[in-house]
Amino acid sequence: MRWRNLLLGGGAAVGAVATFNAFARRDIAALADPLGGDEGSFEWRGHQVAYTVRGSGPPVLLVHSIHAAGWSYEWKDNVETLAETHTVYAIDLLGFGRSDRPAIRYTARLYLSLISDFVEEVVGGPCALVASSLTAAYALVLGARDPGRFPALVVVEPTGLVRLNNRSGATGDVARFAVDTPVLGTAFYHGLVSRNSLRAFLKLVYHDNDLVTDEMVDAYYAASHQPGAKHAPAAFLAQLLNIDVRHAVRRITQPALLVWGEQAVQEPIDEIRPFLTLHSDFETAIFDPSGDLPHSERAPEFNEIVTQFLSRAEAKV
Repeated sequence: MRWRNLLLGGGAAVGAVATFNAFARRDIAALADPLGGDEGSFEWRGHQVAYTVRGSGPPVLLVHSIHAAGWSYEWKDNVETLAETHTVYAIDLLGFGRSDRPAIRYTARLYLSLISDFVEEVVGGPCALVASSLTAAYALVLGARDPGRFPALVVVEPTGLVRLNNRSGATGDVARFAVDTPVLGTAFYHGLVSRNSLRAFLKLVYHDNDLVTDEMVDAYYAASHQPGAKHAPAAFLAQLLNIDVRHAVRRITQPALLVWGEQAVQEPIDEIRPFLTLHSDFETAIFDPSGDLPHSERAPEFNEIVTQFLSRAEAKV
């Protein structure tokens, strides 16, 4: 009888968790393009990858940072200005934003291939890369491999030297399993991306907390509650998306701009030093005050500096 009661109690608990999961996804609509350009879709390995293109001129690809709610919304204050002088592409990486979110094995190698193939097949020629945090590390690797395809790099607080440079370990595998389990894992994930959790995360990465509006929280909440939204973040937790950029940084030959926020918390300003030690030719732009997203927090200044940097880089080609 005791075992029967335990099983019944466990079943009731699982049922309650399933109800919580259904409630968390309630009234979540498909994401709309936040950037105001022409919407496109790129079929890649049997999946649809969404992107926006806007403007005319030399091409630039914006790649959003990777976190549970990441998507191209991150660049909403940059696209319009950059598009005045460039053809700006903004991609939603597979597993994020308006792109498909299949239950596949997400890795750093997969995203390197996706970005490279996107530039080859959609952009169709040399393209400057602008990326943030972990995807900035990917930009450094891609730029070192093929400077002809990626003739200029803008990397915002890249990882790969001090943090997020090691591959999966036992702790990461446990974290991935915890998120990937169908009912309890989904509930754990929904706890991570509740509105309160997202607001706390955004207030951590923005130095000026007044910029963290209800509209912003709602946008990231909607992105993190799309069908299949937990799969790519589970790979991030498992450290499968990490990449070591030490060798890549040494081999950079094209113009590269290194951007940081003076008050960054997740990637503190001291982490700029190893990059400059390995590659003294980086141009630098340090925004003060600014947290971990200087391209959003200080968008007008960022846009001006990047436009000027790209103009100088293009004059050298």
